[in-house]
Amino acid sequence: MPQDEIPTIASIQEDTGKNKQPLLNDADTGPRKKLPIVLFALFIVLMTAFGISAYMRYKANIQPQKKSVKVGVLMAFTGGSSNMGYGTMKGIQLAKKQLGANNIELIQADSHCDPKTVKTAMQSLIDKGVVAVIGDGCSSASLAALPLANSNKIPMISPSASSATLTIPNDYFFRVVPSDNYQAAYMAQAIRKKGITNVAVFYTNEPYGSAMSKSFQEQFQTLGGHVVATAYAEPDDINLATEMQKLKAAGPQAVFIAPNSLITATAAVQVARNQGITAPLFGGDILYDKTLITNAPAASNGITLTTFPTGTGAFKQSLVNEYKISEQLYAAPQAYDAFRTIFLALEKGATTGEDIHNLIPTISFKGTSAPISFDQNGEEPGANYTYDLLQVKGGAFTTLAQ
Repeated sequence: MPQDEIPTIASIQEDTGKNKQPLLNDADTGPRKKLPIVLFALFIVLMTAFGISAYMRYKANIQPQKKSVKVGVLMAFTGGSSNMGYGTMKGIQLAKKQLGANNIELIQADSHCDPKTVKTAMQSLIDKGVVAVIGDGCSSASLAALPLANSNKIPMISPSASSATLTIPNDYFFRVVPSDNYQAAYMAQAIRKKGITNVAVFYTNEPYGSAMSKSFQEQFQTLGGHVVATAYAEPDDINLATEMQKLKAAGPQAVFIAPNSLITATAAVQVARNQGITAPLFGGDILYDKTLITNAPAASNGITLTTFPTGTGAFKQSLVNEYKISEQLYAAPQAYDAFRTIFLALEKGATTGEDIHNLIPTISFKGTSAPISFDQNGEEPGANYTYDLLQVKGGAFTTLAQ
């Protein structure tokens, strides 16, 4: 086009028509063209959501799982002390559930509370690969099993074995209760507060009974009292007429009963009354069992006993909710705390018995039975420990004010 020629609108339209594609009309920009765009956007959104979900599932799957471990329960599940095993298992099972300890497998072994059979039971747990043992509940059985625990580096943590003979530094035995020295002192004080100055003592000839008797006598005499007679029998003996006649002849103002067998404890209460002993009866925690009342309803009425703490209100309600039983179970709160101690050691990274042994002294918490901590001997320090004082009234155990 010559430079002096000015293009007309008509020429521009003509040129555009020859060289350019036609513009989209209304039909081309309608719903049919917009739909694929919307679907594509929706697809992108869904794929993004799916990808995030898949990533979260993958991340969860690669999180380290808690290692499965085996924990033994060494208790008397049959025989005269089977109430220990029953109460202990209820407390342990409740702890396992409430703590979410699904990685802990419990393996039971029946010790019969017998130093002669407990070694076989303990060895069976070791052979099955346990990293720790809850038990034994009896002092005599604990002492007999301890050499195996020490040599195999398997910590034992007892809910109730309280003999002072188990106060041994640098061993593999732990307990969530103090030694009998504290409970004996507590009972001696409770009896002296009643104005009683002379007592007779009956006990079973094994570590718990012997140590409790010895400590009680020392504490009672320190408080100005006198022990006028003592008698003993073997665990699970029930023919106690001779022993009770000896105590009656001394004319005591009260009789303290310290056996490690519920069978013998029940027989002692019944035979004492049959032999004409009318003095008040006092006892240790083995008597805290409804079987005593069932088998000796008249003879047991009025007996006063001391026991380890029966647990917090929340713990007692949990027992009711879980097992539909309202009576207190022997050593159940202590067993709960023993299990929790092992659980916390595992949570801190312990994988072996030796690891657990080394970590237990660092563990402390507010337990269901009492504040839990461990002294240099691996046991509850005892200085601030509070026992419960109970009395049988009207066919039931009643907590006494202190």
